[in-house]
This record gives sequence, structure tokens and C-alpha cells, in this order.
Amino acid sequence: MDRRTFINRLLVAGGLGSTGALTFNSTFAAGSNLSGYKALISIHLNGGCDGNDVIVPTDSAYADYSKSRPNVALKKDALTPLSGSFLGHTMGLNPALKSLVPLFNAGKLGALVNVGPLVKPTTAQEVLAGTAKLPPFLYSHPEQTALVNGWMGDQDPSGWGGRAMESLDPISAFKSPLLSINNNQSTLVLGQRSKIITASSYPSTNIGRANLLDPKNQWTQILDSLSRFQSPNQVSAEYARTFKGIFADAQELALAAQKVPEPSGFGASSISRQLAMVSRLVSYYKTTGATRQIYSLQWGSFDTHTNQRGVSDLPLGQDTQLSDLAEALVSFQAALDQGGLSNDVALLVTTEFGRTLGEASGLGSDHAWGNHWLVMGNAIKGAQMYGSKFPSLVLGGADDAHPQKRGYWVPQISSDQVAADFLTWLGLPSSALTAVLPNLSNFTNKSVGFIGV
Repeated sequence: MDRRTFINRLLVAGGLGSTGALTFNSTFAAGSNLSGYKALISIHLNGGCDGNDVIVPTDSAYADYSKSRPNVALKKDALTPLSGSFLGHTMGLNPALKSLVPLFNAGKLGALVNVGPLVKPTTAQEVLAGTAKLPPFLYSHPEQTALVNGWMGDQDPSGWGGRAMESLDPISAFKSPLLSINNNQSTLVLGQRSKIITASSYPSTNIGRANLLDPKNQWTQILDSLSRFQSPNQVSAEYARTFKGIFADAQELALAAQKVPEPSGFGASSISRQLAMVSRLVSYYKTTGATRQIYSLQWGSFDTHTNQRGVSDLPLGQDTQLSDLAEALVSFQAALDQGGLSNDVALLVTTEFGRTLGEASGLGSDHAWGNHWLVMGNAIKGAQMYGSKFPSLVLGGADDAHPQKRGYWVPQISSDQVAADFLTWLGLPSSALTAVLPNLSNFTNKSVGFIGV
């Protein structure tokens, strides 16, 4: 097998460590010119969460919504109302997200309406006329997941987070800037020359019989000796160098788990466990010299062609998963507040594409395009919904880009514009944005404007 596959399998076996390419010194910080500490946490909802059932108009547009998906639509009286009006409508949240309302009202949570990958500004009319320049592989899970995370194609598989960190830190001086939690698809934090540190939401001080925090343990000594292996053979030398980085990062992750106690208030769901671990890591890394970090998380199974509503004993339904997500986000923000990290950490919730407004035959929905994302944190100008308009929830209406009138929204906000807001907050100069996000050069507005500080 190739080297990257070998290393990834080694990490899966150990549950922690690092992957990557050319530089293995970020664990040992050399400092940077950026003051303070900031971290971006990105949660990708696997499968394409249905934003049409996340934010729903409660005014006259509700009738269009319920008519377009009569067997799948959320009941109007079940929606959790939001105070005020947004983009010309009164709005409600899926009741599974009701615990997020206090965060929204407090200005710590905002919504990005109709977001997705775009090459350039595009209209539904251009798509229907066949004149639009479309992103490649629309409606395909792996490619769209990669695209919203900054994939540049086979010639450059890196993501916008990895490229941005390398632009901010050209000499690889940052301490542990790129991290992946329980993630098999780490495009976001994949750089062109940097490593990724991978961590498990269930930390351990052991790899097999080796206790990573006990230098006297004979199995730990064996692993340490492998990291110091010397050989004139380039393959063996590269193995030793790679393993040295893995071993050092695994030891530090174990130390972080030991030094920072398990936070209270998190549930037992997988996303809660991931965010509980992230809360420990950001606390540890801030106190040990890190300045800028991006964390990539993936979670869920939102490809709801059938059984979209779901019930408690069918965990693949969307509502059950949204409830788990909301609980995890509330617990995470509380942990940040308690740890004094609220001003240092921002969070983004993405998914690869939206779903058809028209329902699928199995009481679900099919792959579409534009969707609604969430942003959270003290840095966010929350209690707002960003965008110029809310899509018309009429099959075949003004915003429907599907020739058979199934309800496909052409994004009004590019995923690159969303990234630009966060990267500017992290410290990337505006002059460097289009180098990291090349398609951004096609947009007059380079960002969305949801960052407040």
C-alpha cells in the first residue's frame, strides 16, 4: 500500500496521532507574529442535511412549504418560533433545535441562508438555460463534501483551512494548527505541505501495551526506538521521520487528555463526545503555546431519501440527529464560557448540499444544492439570518433550478465567501484570500459579514 494509506491505518489502530507530508515540527512551537489564540471548529453533517426542514417560514410562505412536501413537512404548530422577522419572513426552527434558541437570541448563533459551492454568482434562470458555469460533480456526496471544504481538484487535493494556515505560517512555526477528530475525510485541514493531527473523541494514554505517558514502559520504549530509527534507505528514513511525528503528537494528545478534565454537561451522542474532546484540546493547546488552530469534524447520516422525519428508535431520521447536534452545540458553548474561551473559538456547521423541496417516494428527500448553515460563537454577529432573500418554497417557482420542478436552490452565498469571513477572523490578510480561495475572485463581495469582532 502507499505511505499515506499505511500511516492512516496505523492511526486508526492507535486512535490518535498525526498524518501528513513534509514538515513534522508544528508540535514544537516556534511562536508566530499573531497575538492571542483563535480556533475555528468546523462540523460537517454527512449526507446532506435538509435545510428546508431546519429553518421554515411561519407566515404565508408556510403554505407553499407544506404544499410542496405534504407528507414530509413539519407541522406549523410544532415549529419553534424565532422572535422578529428575517429576510422578509417570520421564521421557526425545527423543534429538534429548540435548545439553540437561547444562543440565537443572545447573539451567539446565526444562520447562513442558501449556501453552497459556486464557481461564480449564478441564477436559477442561467442553470435552466444551460448557460451557468457549475461546480463539478454536483449532487455527488464525496466531491461536494470536498468542494465545500476547499478541494481544488485532483491536481491539488488540499482544503481551504490547510492552505490558509500555510499562508499564515509559511515557516511551519505554529503549534498543532490542523486537527481532525474522528474524521475519515479531512479535506478542510489538508494542506499542501503540512501534517494533520488526528485525535479520537475517546482519548487513551495507551497504544496497545505502550503507555504513552510512562517513559519506563518497555513498549513505550520500543515505539520511541522506532521513532529514532536511522537508515540510509530513503523509504526507511521517511518511515522513521513520519513515525517520530506520529509518536510525539500521540504523546501530546494523551497529555492533553490527562491535564484537562472531562467537561460536564455533554451527552452520550457521538457529536457530543467529539465536541467534549475539542473543548479539552482547545483549552490545552491555548495554555501550551498554540496561536491558531482549525479543527475538522464530520458526523451524522443525513442522506434521508427515506424516513426523513424518523422516530426515536430510528436514529437515521433527521430530527433525532438534529436534537443530538443541538444538545452538543449548547454544551460546547457552555464549556467555552466556563473555560474562558468564548472569545477565542468560533464554530461552523456545514453539509455538502441541500435536499429537494419536493419529497422523495420513501417519505424523504433527494440530493439538491443550496442549503442553510449555522455559525456560532462570541465572534459571530448572531440573532440574524444572512443572505439577500429566502428562497421561494414553490416547486417550479422563481428560485427552482430543476427542470422537473423538484425544488433545487442555486446558492446565493458561496462556501468560499463563508470561509473568507472565518479566515479573516483568524488573521489572514484580505490580499491573500483569493490565493487560498481562487473562485473568490469572481465575486464582488468577498465575504458574508457575519463576524462581529
